[in-house]
Amino acid sequence: MLKLATAQSPLSSDLRESAAGMCRLIREAAASGADCVHFPEAALSGYVKSEIKSWVDVDWEALEASLDEVRACCAETGIWAFVGCNHRHPNLSRPLNSLYIVDGRGQAVARYDKRYCSNSEITDWYAAGNQPVTVEIKGIRLGFLICIEVQFSEFFMEYERLGVDCVCLSSGPGLEMFRIQCQGHAASNCLWLSYSVPENGSDKQPSCFIGPDGEILASCVRGASGLVIGEIDPSDAKWDIPVNKARPWRRRARAGEIYLEHRLKD
Repeated sequence: MLKLATAQSPLSSDLRESAAGMCRLIREAAASGADCVHFPEAALSGYVKSEIKSWVDVDWEALEASLDEVRACCAETGIWAFVGCNHRHPNLSRPLNSLYIVDGRGQAVARYDKRYCSNSEITDWYAAGNQPVTVEIKGIRLGFLICIEVQFSEFFMEYERLGVDCVCLSSGPGLEMFRIQCQGHAASNCLWLSYSVPENGSDKQPSCFIGPDGEILASCVRGASGLVIGEIDPSDAKWDIPVNKARPWRRRARAGEIYLEHRLKD
């Protein structure tokens, strides 16, 4: 069983303020017994068009120092953090919209780069990533997506095929339709889903944690910094139908072989 904290942290153009706020939530998550904490899109770096008006204005060394603060906090508390942060890649002319996966020793063990950037992102701001990313914590496999990628069902089906138990979707301002889509993807693929949005973008839809049947199990308070703790336990009897029955059956249904003998021939 894994305890995952879904965070609702404020977006800020002040890197030190962002790092301090994230560290407060990491410590709060650790005190609540969480194994990991999931943050919104660009939670540390700030998002383009709102906190960032031009890449020229970004102090990348200061951003790296702020990331080091968050990593040190993970090492201090012993829990993982999934950190929304812009990433400058040496082989690309544009930064990536990323999630750093920081383990309980403070090491950045993986990085998910947003693959389907929005029209304005790919036109003027970001380069695009090219692969899914999974990590395993306490026997639970997690996958990662960012914001508008909620609108692409193939990503959720891909993670289902990769054996993911929970998808962590980091987003910008929370939208009711994004939350509805999250619930649909969770139910269709029998996955837990953590939906993390920023505090100053949660008035329409706050961060929430969704079960593998598509039901919202916990939600943050609208317009307030905070987090909720969700438990991911595939062995729990209450999840027997979605996890042990529906999920493997749907995998067979998608493969199509179970229909061959009884399929209409003419």
